[in-house]
Amino acid sequence: MDDLRAGFVGLGTIGKPMTLQLAHADGIELWVHDIAAEPVAELAAAGAKAAASVAEMAVEVDVLGVMVRDDDQVRAVIAEVLGAVGNRTREHPLTVLVHSTVAPGTPAELAASAEPHGVHVLDAPVSGGPMGAAEGTLAILVGGPIEGYAAAAPVLAAMGTRVVHAGPVGAGTRLKLARNLLHFASFTAATEAQRLAEAAGLDLVELGEVVRHTDAITGGPGAIMHRDTTAPIEETDFWHGVFGHVVALGEKDLGFAIELADELGVEVPLARLALERLASGLGLGARPPEDEKFADLPALRARGLRKMEEVYGFDMADGEGDFFRYTADHLFGDIWQRPGLTTRDRRLLLVGLLAGQGAADVLGIQIPAAYANGELSEDELREIVVFLSHYAGWPHGARINTVVEETIGKARREARRKAREEAEGEAREGAQGKAQRS
Repeated sequence: MDDLRAGFVGLGTIGKPMTLQLAHADGIELWVHDIAAEPVAELAAAGAKAAASVAEMAVEVDVLGVMVRDDDQVRAVIAEVLGAVGNRTREHPLTVLVHSTVAPGTPAELAASAEPHGVHVLDAPVSGGPMGAAEGTLAILVGGPIEGYAAAAPVLAAMGTRVVHAGPVGAGTRLKLARNLLHFASFTAATEAQRLAEAAGLDLVELGEVVRHTDAITGGPGAIMHRDTTAPIEETDFWHGVFGHVVALGEKDLGFAIELADELGVEVPLARLALERLASGLGLGARPPEDEKFADLPALRARGLRKMEEVYGFDMADGEGDFFRYTADHLFGDIWQRPGLTTRDRRLLLVGLLAGQGAADVLGIQIPAAYANGELSEDELREIVVFLSHYAGWPHGARINTVVEETIGKARREARRKAREEAEGEAREGAQGKAQRS
């Protein structure tokens, strides 16, 4: 059986090392073309055949890789291919792999123009840079029909160790763009971290060494990318606990970093955005908005005060002194927000403890807040009374029962008042409308 013939157009910074991998691959006969003579000569010395034109390769090869600068150059290559492909004598149809990163709509456009000529066009952008190309360890992200993907498989395997068939034409490019969004957004975040470190008098080169060292251990941003959906996570889901821990640590450290930046006069807009969106991005629900009331406070204090408002069920203001600091920053800014237990779980534990202590005054805060937040229903509150009475004692149980029934009664009265006001409002609107019509 004849060797598979592979051609390659574009022997630049990444294209040349990719092609050298093909030159050393068994079972592949390599043809190359570039407007620059030097890389062609280097590939010829490695055993490749130098083609006089793209058109010559379109006639002679089975799989043609294209790694040129931009969409216009890719279109020019494809146009030359389609102009010559009618002269092919090869047994199999030509498969073209577009390795250049192009606009999202370009692959489908090229595939549609090639289809009448019997040519398969697949988008196959690469990730891993010149180093990955030189080592043959690229990730190659392929979009296109399965028959074209199968035909190109030996060529792809020779150039990369992570070859992904992402889906139909264009899927490879969309996957590459998502990957590069993360790549360059991370670069921008790195520059923000550098400015903070520089203002703090730190060694930026050492910071870079630490980042590369720890990312090699943890996996960097990819460490959180294991779910197959971005939908909100149910509390019973395994990932809820994992990401809850990530959010607790992330919000704490981002808060401290922003405080340091404010102290040093460094602008850190990405850090502020990350603090706002970390929890919701991981699927754990939106972070409370940075309202004006807490906007001027340190991040940890603001985080604690928001949690206090949720737990207590009424508005909070900042306070002074060590006791308030430990309460807001430590108890509510950290302990109430640690992963492993939900707010409802903690509330139930606290209600049980308070019942045993006979602390009806504090239960008068905790039980109404739990009911208002939807953490505990009327039936659940009444069942708690029955259960705890057997452990905390009947006198304590009676006090809990009083708090529960007052909470339920107050809520029902408020609901009736609102319903009455709404009905009266609708009646007034109806009367006004009738008067206007008459």
